[in-house]
Amino acid sequence: MLCIYAGMENWDDLKFALAIHRHGGLSGAARAMGVNHSTVSRRLSGLENRMGVRLFDRFANGLTATAFGRHAIQTAEEMERHALDLELAIAGQDMELAGPLKVSAPQLIITVVLAEIFLEFAKEYPKINLTIVATSDAVNLHRREADVSILASNEPEGTLWGRKVLSQRCMYFAAKDYLASRRDEAPLNCINFIWRGDEPAQEVLKAYPDARTVAKFDDMVAVHGAVEAGMGIARMPCFLGDSTKGLQRVPNLEAQPYADIWVLTHPDLQKLPRVRTFMKFVSEALVDKKDLFMG
Repeated sequence: MLCIYAGMENWDDLKFALAIHRHGGLSGAARAMGVNHSTVSRRLSGLENRMGVRLFDRFANGLTATAFGRHAIQTAEEMERHALDLELAIAGQDMELAGPLKVSAPQLIITVVLAEIFLEFAKEYPKINLTIVATSDAVNLHRREADVSILASNEPEGTLWGRKVLSQRCMYFAAKDYLASRRDEAPLNCINFIWRGDEPAQEVLKAYPDARTVAKFDDMVAVHGAVEAGMGIARMPCFLGDSTKGLQRVPNLEAQPYADIWVLTHPDLQKLPRVRTFMKFVSEALVDKKDLFMG
């Protein structure tokens, strides 16, 4: 079996092999690591040359790990786990209200609500340096992709520490101009998320039997833009639709439950003052806006 030594230089190169495996190829690894395609290719080739084995087979449709590559990936994952354990243990001993704090949150919640909250936090705690990752995806707090995650989810990862801050509801919204100009006999245009399929939702068809799907998107930012442009109606969180000038609720449709808002961190960071302070500050500020989220 291939033996891989755990030197720091080797670990740096193994990170590239691990990223290639996790992100499906050179381009995905390059984006994830913030480098260019040629850097990833060069580091992988250098690692393979020093080991004297091929870690990935190159095919037209991508890279596939060899038996040696799979062992290298397993070793890299173990090394990463040990490195993160050490990093978390060290971070957990930092007792000052100062230093870096990386936070992930959905882009639209940042735009509508959180940006103002982040501003107030930065004013009150100027020695805490915020880095914000705008994403609706669940980041891996175990791999320190963020220190704190503000997440909309009904089932967050169970080993994290934190709490549900509030519930929220959603509603169907449309541009005021679209609804005002639509004739009663005209079909109601609907914008779907891809995962909902080609047909309008049953609650829409019940109220508007002639409703039809005119477009599908995979992203709430894109749906919001399409609704603003007057393409049709779409379901979106109340905090977003109600706060967007030019949109209004679609008549004859009721508000529905939507994903809960959570504020979470890794258990090893829960006693870190800047983490606890930030989580408390943001949670209380979000609760103050409960009516906006509940519509």
